[in-house]
Amino acid sequence: MLNRPTNLFDQISAVSHLPDRPWQVDRQPTVRLVWLFAAMLVPFVAVTGRLIYLQCFLADHFVTTNDLAIVSYEPISTRDGRILASDGRVLAIDVERYSLLMHYRWLQEPADQHWLRQEARSRLSRSDRQNSERVTMEEQKILVMRAAMWSRLAVLTGASRQVLAQRRDCIQERVEHIIASVRRRQRQRELVQNSKRPVVSSPEDARWKSVWNSVVVALTSEPERVFFEPIVVREERDYHTIVQDVPLHVAAEIESNPELYPGLRMNVTTERSYPEGSLASHVIGSRTRIGDDVLRSRSSRFHAQDPLDYQPGDRIGKGGIEQSYDRHLRGLRGLRKVVRNSHHEVIRTESIREPRMGRDVVLTLCIPLQTRAELLLDDVLSDRSNDDQQFLNSQRATVDSVAQGGCIIAIHVHTGAVLAAASAPRFDLDLLKDRETLQRLRNDPRRPFFPRATRTTLPPGSVFKTLTAFAVLESGQIDPDHAIHCRGYLDRPERHRCYNYRKYGVGHGDINLGDALCRSCNVYFFSAARIMGPGPICRWAKRFGFGRPTQIDLPGEPRGNLPWPTSSRWYPGDTLGLAIGQSRLSVTPLQIVRMMAAVANGGYLITPHVARDVGPMIVESGRAADRDEGTVGELEFVTASNLTQRRIPGLSDKMLQRVREGLKKVVAHRTGTGYKHVRMKDIAIAGKTGTAEVGGDKGDHAWFAGFVPADQPRIAFVVVLEHAGSGGKVAGPVARKLVQAMLDVNLLTPTRLSMRD
Repeated sequence: MLNRPTNLFDQISAVSHLPDRPWQVDRQPTVRLVWLFAAMLVPFVAVTGRLIYLQCFLADHFVTTNDLAIVSYEPISTRDGRILASDGRVLAIDVERYSLLMHYRWLQEPADQHWLRQEARSRLSRSDRQNSERVTMEEQKILVMRAAMWSRLAVLTGASRQVLAQRRDCIQERVEHIIASVRRRQRQRELVQNSKRPVVSSPEDARWKSVWNSVVVALTSEPERVFFEPIVVREERDYHTIVQDVPLHVAAEIESNPELYPGLRMNVTTERSYPEGSLASHVIGSRTRIGDDVLRSRSSRFHAQDPLDYQPGDRIGKGGIEQSYDRHLRGLRGLRKVVRNSHHEVIRTESIREPRMGRDVVLTLCIPLQTRAELLLDDVLSDRSNDDQQFLNSQRATVDSVAQGGCIIAIHVHTGAVLAAASAPRFDLDLLKDRETLQRLRNDPRRPFFPRATRTTLPPGSVFKTLTAFAVLESGQIDPDHAIHCRGYLDRPERHRCYNYRKYGVGHGDINLGDALCRSCNVYFFSAARIMGPGPICRWAKRFGFGRPTQIDLPGEPRGNLPWPTSSRWYPGDTLGLAIGQSRLSVTPLQIVRMMAAVANGGYLITPHVARDVGPMIVESGRAADRDEGTVGELEFVTASNLTQRRIPGLSDKMLQRVREGLKKVVAHRTGTGYKHVRMKDIAIAGKTGTAEVGGDKGDHAWFAGFVPADQPRIAFVVVLEHAGSGGKVAGPVARKLVQAMLDVNLLTPTRLSMRD
């Protein structure tokens, strides 16, 4: 039958004698298995032998080689440019500070055994690293070397070994406290993780839930730290400051002998120093460190043309020249490549980009005059002036008060160069590093940080009558030689009065324009303003630059307030007040001194400036670096060489002559408001007193502005004393002493005037 059972093995046996069948059975399988095992065993033995060789004989070699793999990059500090006076005196300079840093493992006591063993092996050859005796001997050499290094440091730095030991113990105690805190927090995290592990609820589905829980834990939990895995704290691998402000010769000794001072490195930083202390502190400004918050808040300013500019920790100018010319003063940092071993010890350094230092800025300030101006303000503010002290104490304004602040500005009438810009009270720039002093200055109600010479805005009082006189002359409605009768008040005795009437109860009588300037008659200018209206006064104020900044190269200059007549908000009393420098008018001392300079130089409106020049890159090692115009932005300097003078439109020589004669009479004529307190026998002074009322219980602001010599003007100046009283009686003596200082420092030449009236 075809479907009967058939034994397949019997069929194979029956045909097994046929050699040409592919399924013929192998009678000798052992030989083939031996060759197969040998083929697998030979590469396994080769790989195993290589691993044993690498682990036992070359392990130290690879560990040492791996030490060279830690590479980092550090910025190299640079020096900012200096600020110099016109005579070359240094007002601001970067001073290098050297600090001595030591790696933690080299100061740790007792030495860490693992680090000591690795350090010893790194100093031995491959064969000696396997010799425990040689390793132990090398460890002892390292300990002896470390002890000798501490002794040399004590002699080199002048600090006793006890002091160095105390500093070392303080550092070690702090680092150990950090390590203990890190380990304690790590143990707390492990306990929290263990408490969050899911627990199997029933034994029936224990197998499936255990698998699921393992997956959940693996995906959601942090990797567990093995109990013997060491915790590495950054402070254990850092360098710590041992000695600060190391002298240069000590730094040179350590840097030139690294084999004698292992584990040491010098940190070089720069610190801004102001050798003259408080001299011109508001003009110079200061430099401060910036952080991430400052960079974010000022990103529009620092988006910047240099990729390495304004990183956290850099310094930026704050106020004064330091801020205005920050891009010139600030140097560009270099870049250093630092190679460390596995313990973060520095093996070698390589300079990739050299730092570039900032440029010097030379100022127009005359330091002797600046010094005298500041001393004059100090005497007034402290009420200790020697000359006229008895008179000042007896002739104060209605309120017996001492000036709360003030400023003095002197500029060249043709170039606008600022010769002196004194503000009081002021502060010592070098003391700003002390937090207590800084906080005390901030809490001072007199605001010593406020730069009054450039940022104060006050009503000018009668000083503004100089400008009103130009409006009177141009209007053509009033004859400057025609006399207007002054009875001491305009309409009513209690309003719109002259100072003379308030003080003595009498008026000035018949008076013309020149006499009105000389005697500061309010009634004359009230009457003139009522006739011509506010328009001419406002137009001339705008022509002289009031209501807008003077564009001096110092930051934060305000515009002042020049009220403009409108139909809805202008009243007749505003016109009268504006004519004598009151009402809502506010000006800056710079605007007033520029007005006086324009009167003195023939009607040219100049731009005051403090920076005279920016030098090339700071000379280093006797050679000046090349000037790279593409990296540091350029500022346009207003100096005598590139000054573009602008003649005030509508101002004629005849008008200037009229006003000048009136300003001369203020000081030279017996009836002038500056005759008693400003006139000098050595030189002629032209100017105008001003007493600006502020109301309330506060004293009036005292002004005096003018130019000298009166006939051939060279210097315009202004004196402002806040809440000090009468301009002629308080600011006038200060102006006279200021002119005397100009004579003493040879800025002016005496003319030996006749003492006749």
